Amino acid sequence: MGLRVGTLRLLTDLNVSDRHDGEIFCCTYTGDGSAVLTAGWDGHLRFWNVATGDQISSLKVSGKPLATCGFTPDGRSWVSGSMEGLLAIWNGETRESMVNFLAHTRPISAVRYSPDGKLLATASWDRQILLRRAGREREGRALTGHADIVAGCRFTPDGRRLLSWSHDGTVRLWDVETAQELLTLGRHEDRVTAAAVSPDGSRAVSASRDGLIKLWDLHDQTEVAAARQDGEPRCVFFMLDGEAILTVDANGWMAVLALPSFEMRMDLQSGLRPMSGDQAPSGEQFVFGCEDGSLHFVAVDGYEHAPLFVTPSQTVEETTTLFDRLIGKTRMTTQYHYTCPICRYETHALKLPAEPITCPMCRRRLRIYSAGRQLQAK
Repeated sequence: MGLRVGTLRLLTDLNVSDRHDGEIFCCTYTGDGSAVLTAGWDGHLRFWNVATGDQISSLKVSGKPLATCGFTPDGRSWVSGSMEGLLAIWNGETRESMVNFLAHTRPISAVRYSPDGKLLATASWDRQILLRRAGREREGRALTGHADIVAGCRFTPDGRRLLSWSHDGTVRLWDVETAQELLTLGRHEDRVTAAAVSPDGSRAVSASRDGLIKLWDLHDQTEVAAARQDGEPRCVFFMLDGEAILTVDANGWMAVLALPSFEMRMDLQSGLRPMSGDQAPSGEQFVFGCEDGSLHFVAVDGYEHAPLFVTPSQTVEETTTLFDRLIGKTRMTTQYHYTCPICRYETHALKLPAEPITCPMCRRRLRIYSAGRQLQAK
């Protein structure tokens, strides 16, 4: 059962006294949700403690604005993308530059790592998306087809596909292995400003500057539903049960909407002027960077009983017994590893459970994602 009654709550008790000098164009949580990295107009990367709201450290990266930021898959390094098109990777401890080069001819709008950490996708105002191998970032395969600024991109949970959205009004889905477009998901009448992929990879949601929000079925390649809001959407996120979305507009109005009806379950007029946002790994907290350089956190209450989607990783391990070694036989076993997004407890299994399970540590109900039908390349 998903969320039925709850509240959105601005966490005013956090002491977020520091700020950027100008807009915050990107903010992103660490993998464990304990800290946030932000990038802004002032050319700084700033690192924040989520528990207290205090700024831990900052790094002057450029004399020009930074458009996006992120973490490398191991969480040890920071990634920045500038308005000049420069992609850089910084040592998170020493703050020294490890990689720094011109990756695009215009501003970089997004940096996203694949779930397995092997690929880095960069989206740009130059109308292109480039897929780069981690550790070989200077080389990239171009995904071309958008006719205007690519505003963002995001991998599906299985890492096989990439969703992108653009000021040309389209949302597109790409095959990562072939670097070919799978399909264009219809069209908005205005520029698409935000989009997201559901936790199970079956659906996507997109929002355009005119306030129109669309829900897409990625398997059937169809538009499921649409709704219109008054303000310009700045962010949209799937709740981790897959049954609702959170939308945030330029005037600071936030709403949790049920799917596929778009019925409002809760809302908050925050009074903020958000430019960017991110969802904590637990799915129950959000961070927003604003036009005035300030950072704010919002909690979702009443979500405690909804089963949360979790994406497993897969390994193949040797399980050879002593007898197998004597007769020269080798056994390889596939194992699935997954982490509870609430308490970060890690576990593994020989097969994926078909029904929701209970985390042995925090008792939260988890629904383990299993890749279903795959889209066929056109």
